[in-house]
Amino acid sequence: KVSLNLGANLSLMLFGLAHGERTIDGALAVERRTLEDRMGLRADAFDFPTNGSGSPDSQATPRATVQLLTEIAKSDVAQDYRVALPILGVDGSLAHSGGSLPAKGHVFAKTGTTLADDQLKAQNLAGYIDAQSGRRLAFAVFLNDAGPVQSISDISEVFEDEAAITNAIYESS
Repeated sequence: KVSLNLGANLSLMLFGLAHGERTIDGALAVERRTLEDRMGLRADAFDFPTNGSGSPDSQATPRATVQLLTEIAKSDVAQDYRVALPILGVDGSLAHSGGSLPAKGHVFAKTGTTLADDQLKAQNLAGYIDAQSGRRLAFAVFLNDAGPVQSISDISEVFEDEAAITNAIYESS
């Protein structure tokens, strides 16, 4: 339940092969068609130009991310996908975040961190919240251009802020 970019790249290639494509460009084209045609994402709401690993050149709007998560939640792999995500305060990349919050164990989400030139360029969190009300919600929290990073604790503070945001959603929805 931690990032494995090699696995993400391999998954993209396997997806392409399953659709008759044998190159990265072909796999990316099939991915784009699937996201637009089958999942209804707007063409201008995302751009994955090089691979499936969330490289710094990959971009998606929070709305497109939530729309994708909503479509996944309707699929036959929804349960497997959700339980494979890190769980707030429990395991994976969220094991050490939000451990004392009421939302602990109720947020299933993937982090995404981009560092460049000693700057935190992006820290994103997206997934599902099993809200206190009983509703299951798809969400995305994106932070961009947060500034310089002096130590890992700077990033941990952002994780805690995102945990607090998910907790507020958990308690109010």
